[in-house]
Amino acid sequence: MPYPPVGGDRFRVFHILRTAAEAGHSVHLLSFDTHPRDPVEIAPLERLATSVDVVPLPRPLSWLRAAQALPGRFPLQAAYYRSRRMRDRVDDAIRLIRPHVVYTHLFRMAPYAIPHLSRPGTRWVLDMTDVISAGMERSLPFRRGPDRWLHRLEERRIRDFEARVAPRFDECWVISEREARYLTALAPSSRIRVVPNGIGPERARPQASRTKARLLFFGFHEVFHNRDAVRFLVQEVFPRVRAAVPEATLDIAGKGSEALGAWARGPGVRVLGFVEDLEQTLLDAAVFVAPHRFAAGVQNKVLQSLASGTPVVATPTVRAGLEPIPDGVMRVADDAGGIADEVVALLRDPAAAAAQGALASLWVRERFSWRVSLHALEAIRRPAESETSPARAVSVV
Repeated sequence: MPYPPVGGDRFRVFHILRTAAEAGHSVHLLSFDTHPRDPVEIAPLERLATSVDVVPLPRPLSWLRAAQALPGRFPLQAAYYRSRRMRDRVDDAIRLIRPHVVYTHLFRMAPYAIPHLSRPGTRWVLDMTDVISAGMERSLPFRRGPDRWLHRLEERRIRDFEARVAPRFDECWVISEREARYLTALAPSSRIRVVPNGIGPERARPQASRTKARLLFFGFHEVFHNRDAVRFLVQEVFPRVRAAVPEATLDIAGKGSEALGAWARGPGVRVLGFVEDLEQTLLDAAVFVAPHRFAAGVQNKVLQSLASGTPVVATPTVRAGLEPIPDGVMRVADDAGGIADEVVALLRDPAAAAAQGALASLWVRERFSWRVSLHALEAIRRPAESETSPARAVSVV
């Protein structure tokens, strides 16, 4: 369910849905969820969408379906989301709503759209966001034992599936130019559009009250690239920073951070868990550190940090997801010593840090807007239709 918009996937879908609905389009949401929700929890979605239809996804049954797919060649992630009930709901929605555009989120939902792709009057978007197989391949050197074997197996299955499925949709969306290059190489006949994430509606913000020498990392800690980044930061980068700036502290925040192991603790490190007021947490930080050794697409946490004016130190793989990016927006280094040196330089020169943060905030707010997703949805409608009239339905799966 794309609410609350915590984590990259929920964040992206919610804001695409919100932007289309606020522009006057009729949006119907069809989504899986793993547990029953209190109506209050999804009220913000129901205020935006014309309809919200939720299909239960029992985790034990989903894991069984994935395990049953091991002997074959079908991606385990797609098998995990197999559901006769979802198939029937999609069939009914397409027949009754007769949408102009169907937005299908991630390759694992593509099997529900494929039987309907020839339907006249409907255009089909597959939002891949990242090329999952490419991201999985980049993670393999950092995995060990059975985990590495399983992800290598899954990477090959997903790569083959992406290559077959992507060209069948009217458009495939990806989040960055880097992902567009990966998909072009994988599926050259695909019609690819880069639709970056945006920054949430701008609000009046208080003056930054940055705490001297406080470092911050936040993210969704159930994903491997974030856990690896935390381990690298706590064990290899932060001790070097503390050696140069003994008063330095590090806050680890975000959903799932409280469940990180002892390896995420140490002198000067605080594990905050989920924070309600992320904006204030960013404004309190002197430097945001994104030491990802591998990653896919665009890191939303980095965009949010840049937008807040918080100086960012990142690795080349994080910068690559934001290209083209002007010099001076963030500092970049590719090893623990280099990252620590850049952090220390910012801590020792608050004026330079403030100038970097101001430049970054201006650049992000000019380039990253959810209006891009709205224009993309409207542009994919058939040329014969009016460019100004609202779509009858945008079905978000």
